[in-house]
Amino acid sequence: MSAPRSEGVVSAVLTPTGPPSRVIAGDPQTAELVLHVDGRMECGIWEVTPGEFHSAKPDSGEVMHFATGAGSIEHPDGSRTAIGPGVALALPPGWTGVWRVTETVRKSYTIYAVTD
Repeated sequence: MSAPRSEGVVSAVLTPTGPPSRVIAGDPQTAELVLHVDGRMECGIWEVTPGEFHSAKPDSGEVMHFATGAGSIEHPDGSRTAIGPGVALALPPGWTGVWRVTETVRKSYTIYAVTD
């Protein structure tokens, strides 16, 4: 078992991880700090600069809490969630949608694997 790990979401130093895989517009760049990962879940801090991109969670779900930034996430039914400081959002396994980031967004996240 690994030792507990704690970081300030806003102050943590993140490692650049490049652009999202399906960019629609702009030049969004991501960075992250993984705090825990095992075969069932991953927890950490993630950031993305302004831009627009497709996202999908075919084999996992995600719970996130935004600390900074602004934008919206469009869901498969066309509805949108405004994202910004204090917003918490859960995306179920199989979710697909579009991120539209207008100010660099930073969030804490937990991605969990689908289990049968």
